[in-house]
Amino acid sequence: AFFVSRTELLSWLNTTFQLNITKVEQCANGAVYCQVIDACHPGAVAMKKVNWAARDEHQCVPNFKVLQLAFDKVGIQRHIEVDKLVRGKYQDNLEMLQWVKLYYDRTCQGADYNALSRRFSENPPEWARPADGSFPQRSPSRPSTASQGAGYVAGVQPRQALASRSRLSGSERRSRVGPDAGNQEELERLREEVVDLKITVDGLETERDFYFQKLRDVEILCQAFEERPDSNMTVNKFVEDIQRILYAKDEDDDNVAAQKGGME
Repeated sequence: AFFVSRTELLSWLNTTFQLNITKVEQCANGAVYCQVIDACHPGAVAMKKVNWAARDEHQCVPNFKVLQLAFDKVGIQRHIEVDKLVRGKYQDNLEMLQWVKLYYDRTCQGADYNALSRRFSENPPEWARPADGSFPQRSPSRPSTASQGAGYVAGVQPRQALASRSRLSGSERRSRVGPDAGNQEELERLREEVVDLKITVDGLETERDFYFQKLRDVEILCQAFEERPDSNMTVNKFVEDIQRILYAKDEDDDNVAAQKGGME
């Protein structure tokens, strides 16, 4: 039910969000996922915290923290496999992108969404720009003189206003801020802490499974030699076989599995 072709997904992203994505793997830093959810739930995603230029894993993880916080805020019950997505693998990001597209189709009400204005980045990568390469330059916003009132200099408050503010009692200040302000800040801090813990647990579970599979591969290799002894096997050759399993990276897993399957 989630299947959407790669071509259709990329065309949808580029057209709807004014992007120039050519590969699914370019979504691996999490920024695109944040923008899609931001279109579905305006204001739920802290887009100013999203790093569009993130490339390394440690730079991408904070983007997924922002995404997880948004999920929790709007009640999306989906586990984000951060450890897999940040590695930039095609299949993992394709599945995530397919789900995001389905969620967008079901949730977004079709309201106008200015994707460029929601990308707070001074120098985004080429794929995060429209196809023509343009990108609006942001200038520091300054309060207008009109908003200051007659006779007010922009950014400067009258002495009377400063004096009256200094005379406010502690209780009056708290009442103006609101009694729940402190609780809200604490709630946001706890939410961020929960997201950090979720991502940490996810990473630890992935590492556990990764090393358990290594041990399992070594065990199968030893069992194969026990069942079918090889007279040409030497200690050095046996050590090389084990090291090949231990040091195989993700992209080498298929090759190791194929060799293991040939011995069974």
